[in-house]
Amino acid sequence: MYKEFNFCGIFCAPFFVRLVIAWLLYLPLHWLGDRIQVQRWVWNRAVFETALFVILLSALVLYV
Repeated sequence: MYKEFNFCGIFCAPFFVRLVIAWLLYLPLHWLGDRIQVQRWVWNRAVFETALFVILLSALVLYV
């Protein structure tokens, strides 16, 4: 059974914590994509970045 996390008296679901961790992992990848101009290799950058975030989030949910 999953337990809620207590942040300053506010109970947060474990999924929310994983969502924040996935977002923190996504930020450097987004910056790297800007630096290497990933839009040259992908058809739609927004779809690519959304898929990347979903992959990070699902990996965290499955393995953590």
